This record gives sequence, structure tokens and C-alpha cells, in this order.
Amino acid sequence: MFRWITRINLLAAFAALLVFHLLLYYFIGTDKWLSIALLASIVETGVLALIQIALGGQEEDRAR
Repeated sequence: MFRWITRINLLAAFAALLVFHLLLYYFIGTDKWLSIALLASIVETGVLALIQIALGGQEEDRAR
């Protein structure tokens, strides 16, 4: 079901998330929008990387 997550490029995901968060926090008027957007993008990319690691391990078990 989530097999497509293992194929996501983390650098591209980080860039897309950063752009989205920059626009979001800028337009809602957050005072420190740049640092908050950067932190949110780093956290979400980290969560995505952990999911990739967890799902990657399951696929390796199935291949054996």
C-alpha cells in the first residue's frame, strides 16, 4: 500500500515541503516564517525518511 513512499527522493520531498511551508507561513503572517518553515520541512522529511527505513526493511524481508 505504501510501497510508493520507498521510492520518493528525500531531497525533492524536502524542497517541495520547504516551498509549501514557506508560502503557508508567509501568507498566514507568522513572524518567524522562514525558520519555522525550515524546521517544519526538516521534521517532515525526517519522518518520511523513518517511514522509508521501516518499509524498506519489510520489503527486504519479503524478498528473502
